Amino acid sequence: MVNTVIGAGLEDDEDVWKALEWFAIASGKPSVFTERLSNAQQAYRAVTAAADSFGQDPGLETISQDVVGAFLAQAKSLIDDRRSYDIALGSRIVPWVKQIGRNAHLLRQIPGAVERAARMLRTKAVAPDGAMFELLMASNYAANGFDVAFIQEAKGQERTPDLQLSLAELTGVASVECKRLGRGKYDMQEQATHREIFRSAAALMYNCRLSVHLDVTYTEELEAIPSRYLEERLMRVISSAIITPNGYPWKDDFGFGVVKRANLPAVHRDIHDNGSLYFGTKLARLLCGHSVRETGYHLAAQADPDELDPRFIRSISYGSVVTWQCAAPTAIEKKARYVKTKLVEADRQLEAHGLGIAHLAMDMESQCESSDLRRTRNIEAIQAFKPSTALLAVYLHYLVPRISESHSWTVDETIDRFGPRPDLVPSLAVFPGSAPIGNDLPAWRQET
Repeated sequence: MVNTVIGAGLEDDEDVWKALEWFAIASGKPSVFTERLSNAQQAYRAVTAAADSFGQDPGLETISQDVVGAFLAQAKSLIDDRRSYDIALGSRIVPWVKQIGRNAHLLRQIPGAVERAARMLRTKAVAPDGAMFELLMASNYAANGFDVAFIQEAKGQERTPDLQLSLAELTGVASVECKRLGRGKYDMQEQATHREIFRSAAALMYNCRLSVHLDVTYTEELEAIPSRYLEERLMRVISSAIITPNGYPWKDDFGFGVVKRANLPAVHRDIHDNGSLYFGTKLARLLCGHSVRETGYHLAAQADPDELDPRFIRSISYGSVVTWQCAAPTAIEKKARYVKTKLVEADRQLEAHGLGIAHLAMDMESQCESSDLRRTRNIEAIQAFKPSTALLAVYLHYLVPRISESHSWTVDETIDRFGPRPDLVPSLAVFPGSAPIGNDLPAWRQET
């Protein structure tokens, strides 16, 4: 049995400390800021201790009404409270906070940066993704030698670009608009639909005490998939009199996939060696034998939670995992249109502000066929776009947060450049401190 001090942190990360200190000062009331994050940590503990939360990956909005506090509290938890640090959330939060910390000394010198951070901190219900992207890119420009300042928005007027910076090559200034593409309505509806498709399959897994791995790729939009689709595929396997060592594959008008025996012995070994096991991505990985995407798996298991931390299990009777993705061309097309919508918004904000640069950042799914199709559609949408402004360059940042059991802030990045002057900022990545990947594969195709 491995004993851990639940209240201790995971890493004493200096950059994260610097970022939290800068945000505390920007808030104007450092002690209130610290208390706010501590309250969010306690809210996370309470939510994940509830019986109906067992095995669920909580979202920021389910932790607390103070979404901004819950966001920054994950960075604080990395340092001082492993019980309130969430592996899935942290992979999407800590890299941003850490990069802010690396450039905190530059942010202090950028006109308008403190005011932008303070405006972010005054909100509660809106996720800070957009503001974090603006602050991070402003500091990255400054680190690359540009004179940069935030453009102040005037009340009652149309939205303006985020930044203004000098461009020595053009003997002038340029305006910069940063768009962080979160999950669109189509994405969220797709996730909700698949939870319903999984529900009937999960009931069968529980009733029959199954330990299987069901992997499926849908070739139609999920709204067209029968609600009992996965359950029916499982029923065929259960009723089959034939034993196949490589599983039971299928292919039909809705998709294709395979049902295999889950590696339950690997789960038992891990619990025996470590005393307990995270009921989430790690359990899913052990059951299916490879890393899983945060938004692309479901678990159904009979297990006993660890009394020290209810997010972990200390024994398991049976367990199944479903991994899934949707590669329907119509679904990919709808997600690609979301990129075009954001580019239109950026172009409108840059209007009447001279030369323009746009940065669009989006998270991608690792080892996912639909990610390749999505990039293709994104490129087609951007190349067909006709800007109404003097748009010099568009940078599309593909980010792949890694849910890692050994690292807390692993993220891979691929950049596509468009426009008449894509060479203006050739090295300006969102996370410039990352080591080069060393091959021509995009970030989502890298081995984990």
